[in-house]
Amino acid sequence: MKKLLVATTALVATAGMAAADVNLSGSARFGIQHNSGAVGVEKTRLEKRFTLNIDGVTESDMGLRAGARVRIRSDENAGTAVSGARVFVSGGGLTVAAGNILGALESVPGLYNPSVGLTGLHWAGLVTNTNAKGRFTWDAFSSTGNGAEGLEAIYSAAGFTVHVSHSSADLSGVPGAERQNAIHVAYNWEGWTFAAAYLDSSINTNDKWYLGVIGNIGDFGVGLTYADNDGVGKVAVNGNYRIGDLTISGYVADEDSAGAKTSYGLGALYSLGGGINLVGGAERSYNGNTYADFGVRISF
Repeated sequence: MKKLLVATTALVATAGMAAADVNLSGSARFGIQHNSGAVGVEKTRLEKRFTLNIDGVTESDMGLRAGARVRIRSDENAGTAVSGARVFVSGGGLTVAAGNILGALESVPGLYNPSVGLTGLHWAGLVTNTNAKGRFTWDAFSSTGNGAEGLEAIYSAAGFTVHVSHSSADLSGVPGAERQNAIHVAYNWEGWTFAAAYLDSSINTNDKWYLGVIGNIGDFGVGLTYADNDGVGKVAVNGNYRIGDLTISGYVADEDSAGAKTSYGLGALYSLGGGINLVGGAERSYNGNTYADFGVRISF
């Protein structure tokens, strides 16, 4: 009888595991990074990072999918940390998620295309990062914390995508937390993507709207993005060209605020195969500093 109970328990446990899918994926990088404007620390230092994504997904008999993601990250600054969870349910082209959400502005197509290098350097090509209004002031998945603790919904069908997100003190339970409402709309047409986004925040200086178009002209990838950041406009043009295993990319960006410099960057990636790449880049940011890096990026 005892053996029968043990066998039955093992069978139930195995069946439960088979009904769900747990996947591991991630990336790593190492190299050197330089910042001409570094104060109190070395201008050139070691760069390293390891990221592990843990995704659990299950599916009902009716085709409804549900799951969650957490991330483990270790780097030279934060040691090792585990992110908050993003939990979702999806079906019929609609996904609803809660917790450490992706964020509608963060996910808009083309936003990150004007970036170069192993690390993204100062991310000065992003039209939503400005000298006048600051950097990364919108909701996004946090690799080392709980993130926005918000809600979002994403609907995709026939090349059309709409993504809305919301975060507030009412959801997070953190008194005085910033409220953000964001939406992006994107449409894919014959290899081109057209996108628009809007962010309304309880902190007025974080209000933004965004327009972008990305696509290909022959062997060249091109993009044009623009954002109004609470009255500060910024535009960026980016491009890339692949020659065999080598991809060269670059951008130029400019904002209409006093004291801001025109930003520009140039980068290169050489594929060694098997998810291993040599990557490097250099950038002059809107703050006048020069950033550069070079190293190895690994995907698995």
